[in-house]
Amino acid sequence: MPKTKIFLSSVNEDGLRPLRQHTFRELHGLGHEPLMWEENLGPWPMHVNPVVKCLEAVAESDIYLLFIATKAGTYYPDAKRTVTHLEFIKACDRGKTVLVFADIEVKALFFGKAKPRIDAYREHMKLEARRYPEPEELLAMLAGHDDLPKHIDPYVWFFLHDMMTRGVFMDDLRHGVPVDWRTYLSDLLRRGTILLPMESSFLANQRRVELLDEAYQVVSDLVPMLRMAPLADWTVFLRHIVGRMDGGRIEHRYGGFMTETAGTYEACVAATLYRYDDEQNRLLYAGGSGSEAGPAFYSLSRKDSYVVLTYNMGHGAQAVYFTDAKRMFYCCIRSGRYVLTLHIPSGPSWNAERFMLYQESVIDGIINKNPYMIEFIKMVLGGLQS
Repeated sequence: MPKTKIFLSSVNEDGLRPLRQHTFRELHGLGHEPLMWEENLGPWPMHVNPVVKCLEAVAESDIYLLFIATKAGTYYPDAKRTVTHLEFIKACDRGKTVLVFADIEVKALFFGKAKPRIDAYREHMKLEARRYPEPEELLAMLAGHDDLPKHIDPYVWFFLHDMMTRGVFMDDLRHGVPVDWRTYLSDLLRRGTILLPMESSFLANQRRVELLDEAYQVVSDLVPMLRMAPLADWTVFLRHIVGRMDGGRIEHRYGGFMTETAGTYEACVAATLYRYDDEQNRLLYAGGSGSEAGPAFYSLSRKDSYVVLTYNMGHGAQAVYFTDAKRMFYCCIRSGRYVLTLHIPSGPSWNAERFMLYQESVIDGIINKNPYMIEFIKMVLGGLQS
């Protein structure tokens, strides 16, 4: 029978080292395959990044087991997270069974003092700056509070808050009280995946991509040479665009180490097109497709219109907005005198706060998932005669 791989994670501090070693021996004795840096993971050759290798080991494990006490560990500015935190995010993103044991005193201080501070500061930043604080800002705020013990790294509070936000349960860790791993793990089932050989399918898909690249290159070279008149009815054109904009995942990147799934979005349900009118200095409705319809025109002085905001950004502008009431992403693209808006339903996890937190990742995910389509739209609209 294949063994259950259990990744043991914690900051390498003296207080946790005996616990890690004891847990490693116990799990090994129960027939599992514990993975731990000091025992059977490292070291690797000098040219191999140990952080990346740890994240790969997390991805290959079945269970992620974390001990957390007073220390944060090594912080990476590019990822804006510590190594242990990145391991935790990787485990959550990959759907691993996540088991967290937090020092009982640290846990009590978090819920009693640190969490209210973090919640209040996040709310303040959301109202004043219309964004959530960066980790460095949050850590500086926490370090400035004298009622939070100095022997506990401020990052620990940030880490615990992220666990709570993700809905991860934190069990109590009591020094000197061993965990009965046989009982604790008895009801956990091993998770795994089965890989099937798909070489022929991979080769066929690769050839299709090569043909698509060749066709797109021809189109991109020829379209700018054409003189095109605006369509009398945009419905068919927009309908084809809507039908080809599929749903997908929004992934948030942590430096060059890893990505996390922030949420999903559904297939496009509607599109509206507006054209700039010189005579009246406003944007006129040119056509639409789907269930959403726009007003006859927008004044360029409107501050609440996504269409106007995008047009005022200049030629080639593209942006993604979100409306909580409709749970809808609005992908706006300006090319020449036109602004096209794609109406894309969000996944169930999105709200205004989450969009604010992952806004750059949403823009990257929606627009970069359909690069050929977006560029083709820009070419066509930009080449139209006024």
